[in-house]
Amino acid sequence: MIELKNISYAYPGQPPLLENITTSFADGKITSILGPNGCGKSTLLKIICRLLTPSAGKILLHGNDVHTMKTKAFAKEVALLAQTNHPPEITVEDLVAYGRYPHQKYGRELTKNDKEIIAQAIKQVKATEYANRYVNRLSGGQRQRAYIAMALAQDTDIIFLDEPTTYLDINIRFEIMELIRTLNEAGKTIIMVLHDLNLALEYSDHIILMNHGRIVNEGTPQQIITSGDIDRIFDITTHIFHEDETIFYHFDKRINKNK
Repeated sequence: MIELKNISYAYPGQPPLLENITTSFADGKITSILGPNGCGKSTLLKIICRLLTPSAGKILLHGNDVHTMKTKAFAKEVALLAQTNHPPEITVEDLVAYGRYPHQKYGRELTKNDKEIIAQAIKQVKATEYANRYVNRLSGGQRQRAYIAMALAQDTDIIFLDEPTTYLDINIRFEIMELIRTLNEAGKTIIMVLHDLNLALEYSDHIILMNHGRIVNEGTPQQIITSGDIDRIFDITTHIFHEDETIFYHFDKRINKNK
């Protein structure tokens, strides 16, 4: 389990972006962090993954302060799929091989076991047919599968994803989310920042809703929807539809009745 205790953060010369964030992420679940642009979602993810140091507070991984852990020890526990606008000019196979870094000794070449794990990760995300192609020449969906394979090759129990469906066509978004669900069903704990409300509500076990650097509410998708906080924060109206045992959501811009 990952626990956040009174996390605060401010960029140099700026007012606080995050204030007194206290929450936890359950093992074996899909947790999505939602909130308007600029509310601190991605910054919080970077802090948890030690890319940024909080101004105050602690982050505990299985009871241990993550900032006292050695880099490789932490990387054996947690993988991060961050946003990137500049894909490297290397093959998918070489990209996925980077995931083995925490498990390698300095200067050592990939072992037979490393190569088997890399091949399995590529196969698991269904990227075998383009394993030898350059990442920067792939479609958005293919590229995202390659990055997820790199995270899988890192062989961690916990995977963080920052906006994994951004800039993807709608059908590819569902493909990536189905892949994420499959990884979760295989035992991975998934924690991700999303901007797509429908995807978050459909695929998450737990939702953390943020606004102005604070947690406004958290709970199951149904609890978050019925609280009305999503409507208030995003200034929308949520419509709920039921078909058999499936729940569907539709969002409209809220109409100001005072006009």
